[in-house]
Amino acid sequence: MFQISYDQAKNRVTVRVQSITMDEVETYKQEYSKVMDQVKPGFTGLTDLSEGKLFTQDVALALAPLGELSVQKGLTKWAYYTGSAVSKMQMKRMFGDIVVSFEKLDEAEAYLNN
Repeated sequence: MFQISYDQAKNRVTVRVQSITMDEVETYKQEYSKVMDQVKPGFTGLTDLSEGKLFTQDVALALAPLGELSVQKGLTKWAYYTGSAVSKMQMKRMFGDIVVSFEKLDEAEAYLNN
């Protein structure tokens, strides 16, 4: 279960993830691509993984190319927050230096707003 939204005023994509299964990957990629068509260059992103489960390896591999898509569309900063050290490692493996992890929402938002 996930939700993707775009705040035009902030030029920010927000993703909330509880889980993404292989059955949901194509739907997620389609919804994400639609949002990428709305962003303006210089956009930021925020992912809430605070209630999320780790992705299976096949899901992680299927979603990893979305990082490059984001960069092509003009991503400047992407932050995510989670209390899970394992989740932080997974995001680092999937997206490398594109994303920065935080333990709290306010810390992630402060990073994106500066």
